[in-house]
Order: sequence, then structure tokens, then C-alpha cells
Amino acid sequence: MKKLLLLVLITMITMLLLPSILQAAPAVSPVEYEKGVVIFVGPFDQSMQKQYQMGKGELVTIQLTSGPETGKVVDTFNFVSERSPYEIRVKAGDKVIVAVTHDFGKINYHVSDFDRFDYVYLLVGLFVLVLVVFGRFIGAKSVLVIAFSMLVIFKFFIGQVMNNQYSLTLLTLVVAAIIAVATQLVVSGFSKKTLAAVLGTIGGVAVAGLLSMLSIKVMHLTGLDSEEAMLLKAAVLSQIDFQGVLFAGMVFGALGAVMDVTISIASAVYEVKYVQPAISFKELVQAGMNVGRDIMGTMSNTLILAYAGSSLPLMLLIASQQNAPMLKILNLNMIVTEFARALTGSIGLICAIPLTAIITAMLLNRK
Repeated sequence: MKKLLLLVLITMITMLLLPSILQAAPAVSPVEYEKGVVIFVGPFDQSMQKQYQMGKGELVTIQLTSGPETGKVVDTFNFVSERSPYEIRVKAGDKVIVAVTHDFGKINYHVSDFDRFDYVYLLVGLFVLVLVVFGRFIGAKSVLVIAFSMLVIFKFFIGQVMNNQYSLTLLTLVVAAIIAVATQLVVSGFSKKTLAAVLGTIGGVAVAGLLSMLSIKVMHLTGLDSEEAMLLKAAVLSQIDFQGVLFAGMVFGALGAVMDVTISIASAVYEVKYVQPAISFKELVQAGMNVGRDIMGTMSNTLILAYAGSSLPLMLLIASQQNAPMLKILNLNMIVTEFARALTGSIGLICAIPLTAIITAMLLNRK
């Protein structure tokens, strides 16, 4: 009985003091990330491993190249087990991201990842260069519309998704229409050809969007088909409509290919009308369809190959499950999502071809 009373008393005291203990506890300092260059990689000797109770690894010497300690040379232990695919194996000359932590008043440095984005800048620069060199004025305008599209998606669309105030379906269609109109107007100028391409793009994307909505509803797709989506749902943005995010991904994935096809069809029909002004409406549509059929196979294959390339690890996973029931595998959410994504975009692209041909012929035959 005495032990029970003592236990109750200790529990009550602990509960009373716990808030003040937690409040007095030092806050965990945030991790800071800086850039660095590896200048030496070597083994730890056994005495150091025993002293610091470290596992198997290597000594990495890094010179910091950003932040308040730029130029400082630091040593860190890089754990290596040779079994995990997530290990970071570095060598002298590698650019890395360094995690800087402040634990109990001591500054520690750890290799967080490779510094990769500087090379992305190089690729972006090369991309812009070839666009301008080979496309000249049209290439320069293409750079502008790409920058505008990225700005609309990252600054406007993503912000609205996070605010979660509007329907994602309506928001996606509005953003797609804005990008389509801006792209075609800047690249091709204001003309009947551009108007036909814009209307054809909107029609093709509308078909892809409608099929995407039906697929998500009928196939019970959740939108949680990737690790990023599941992490967002579990820890960061649980209130977001992930089916709406999946719909947006399907529409934006089809938008670029549909715009490419529609401007090609509209330009072809426009040139035919320019060469033969007396050509009839039916012959104009037929000319557009003849060009469209040539484009149809390659562009649809382009979409399928693009999605297949991004889903290659998933395809390898399916192929490796030789003893697993294919009925179960083929009905997995992630598998059906990829099929739906590729097929809805391709159907929207194909439907955009006759739509654009008919609309262009109608506009060009009007006085």
C-alpha cells in the first residue's frame, strides 16, 4: 500500500513539474546547410574509431564555400556500410552540401548530399543557348513563354494549392488555359492560326481533363502514388485534395504535347490556304487531317515513352515479381495511375488533331 501511495505521489509531482522541465529544456537548434568542396578522403585509423565509437567509414576533409565560415576547412566522419543505396560516397573535388549542427555548444559538420544544382544551371544555360542560336527570335520568345509557364505554376498554382481555397479542377483548367493562350500568342502572334491553335489546345486538354476525372473517380485513384505524396499527406499538407493534385498532373502532362500538335496542324492548314486560296473547307480539313495522322503516331508514342521512362523503376519492379499474382500487381494504385496518366493524355492529344483542323478551316474560310 505504501509503495502504491509513493508511486502515485511521484507521478503527481512529475506531472506538475513536466511543463516547467520541458520549457527549461534547450530548444533543438535548426540544421544549417552550406556548400563545400571535398579536398581529401581517407580512412580513419582504428584508435580514432574506438575513441569516437564510430562504425565503418572514412575521414572527409571539406572546405566550406558558402555561409559565414566560407573558406574554413573542416573534418567530418562519413559513415559507409557498402550495403545501403542511400550512402554518399565522395572523392576529392566533389561539390557537396554540408549539414552544420550545433549540439551542446559544439559545431558538427556532416556530408548531407552532393551539390548538384550548379550543373542544372549549366544545362539551363545550354538549353537557352541552343534555343536562341537555332530558333533565333522564335527561340528567344520560347524562352520567355517557358519562364512564364514556370512562374505561373510555381508562384500562382502551387500557392493556391497550398492555400486550399479553390477547386483544384477549376484552378487547373484556368492555369492550363492561361499557359496555352500566352504561349501561342507570344510564339505565333495574334492571328487566325494562333486562335485556332488555342481553341484546339483547350479542346484537347478538356478531353484529357474529362477522361482524367472519370478515371480518378471510376478507378478509385487516390493520388497517393508516390513517396512524396504520401509524405505530404502524412506529415505536411494533410488537408490538400490529392485526387485534385493527380488531376492537375495529368492535365499539365498532356498540355505541352497538345500545344505542339495544335500549332503544327494550324500552321499546316494555314500554309495550304495561303498557297491555294480557292481551296474548299472540306479539302482544308482533309489536309489538316493528313498532316495530323503523320503527327498522331509519333506524338502519342512520345507521351507513352515519356511516362514509361519516368516509370522505369516501377516497370522493373513489376518484371521482378515473377511469383507474385499479376492480378494483384496490375490493380495497384500506382500502376493504374501511370496507365491512366499516359492514356488520358494521349487520347486528348489525338482528339485535338481533328478539332484544330476543323476550327482552322472554319476560321480561314470566313470572310
